[in-house]
Amino acid sequence: MSRVNIETRDDQWLKENSNNVNGSSFHREDSEQSMQPRGEAVEEDTSTEDSLGDNVGTPMQNYLKHLYRLDLLTPEDEHTTTCLLRDLEEKIIALLQKRGVTLVDLRSEGVEQRGSTGAYDHGLIIAKTDELLATGKISQRDRSALQNLMKKFKAQRKKLIQCNLRLVIAIAKRFRNPAVPFIDLIQEGNVGLMKAIERFKPQMGYRFSTYAYWWIQQEIQLTLRRNDDMVRQPANVQDDLRNIYRAINQVRSEGLSASDENIAKQTGLDIERVQSLLKLPGPTSSLDDPISDDQSSTRLDYAPAGEMFNTDELVSNQELAQRLRDAVNKLPPRQRTVLSLRYGLISDRDCSFRVIGEQLGLSQERARQLHSDALRQLKRQWR
Repeated sequence: MSRVNIETRDDQWLKENSNNVNGSSFHREDSEQSMQPRGEAVEEDTSTEDSLGDNVGTPMQNYLKHLYRLDLLTPEDEHTTTCLLRDLEEKIIALLQKRGVTLVDLRSEGVEQRGSTGAYDHGLIIAKTDELLATGKISQRDRSALQNLMKKFKAQRKKLIQCNLRLVIAIAKRFRNPAVPFIDLIQEGNVGLMKAIERFKPQMGYRFSTYAYWWIQQEIQLTLRRNDDMVRQPANVQDDLRNIYRAINQVRSEGLSASDENIAKQTGLDIERVQSLLKLPGPTSSLDDPISDDQSSTRLDYAPAGEMFNTDELVSNQELAQRLRDAVNKLPPRQRTVLSLRYGLISDRDCSFRVIGEQLGLSQERARQLHSDALRQLKRQWR
């Protein structure tokens, strides 16, 4: 499919949803639609302008209308913008270094440990620059140069973000999930877009939209993994499970049985891996989740009484255990030791009188006498 056709289709989607007053069609599945290679506006404010007139819709509708009014970058403009942004970044960092700011202070979190794309956090660059300008410990010449560079830097960065926001929406449409609102997927995709801007190297010869696609997709997928279940599974387990479920649908559509062998062949995983993953428990859910349309009944309401937690019994047992510990601590050392060993109060198992005698250097009969004396004293304390 040509790029023109893809852009036309996504433009049509934006137009239809931005004009949808009720917003109902916005929630329909668009899995058949492809990704648009260029995008538009994220950090721009979404206030309505003259083209909206008196028709004020939901925030999402206004956001889509705003995106549709923005122009896309041509490949040449995109390359020029990314090169200029990287050049401005280097000049600003050089000025910050002259004033004692270290490169580590400007690195994105975790980049050094990952071994690194050499990326600098634009948020940290802006913050450190504002901090330096606020101190006043900078010459007027350097101040003017830094302010001018920062103004151009912010403008180019904003331009690159805004002109790729349609790309974010196109990718987010492919990952719609009831567990996460669509607007949240878009926001996470916007975060991935900004990470891509920080790490993109135009001298490598790649298109920025091609590079940004994977960062946007990664942030969206991480969000879905974080919200997929109350008990989080490792990312590799979730990926393999997703491939297994996709393979099950595939082999069934081909008229084959969804056996472990067929699934392993379809996914390329070991059959032992497939079997172990299919044995994992299903998604967990809260006992407070409603089970009826009126939201008045929950799973906890239908839990058997015997399985419910008895708070009174727990408190009573805790008080009894504390009183027993206090009573045992009042016994003489030998009697306290014999009693603790006999009933496993200081070990994982009970000990016989013979074992107790061996540990304390006593006869078995003497250990029994000390045990009897200890019990008599405990009875007196409890009267």
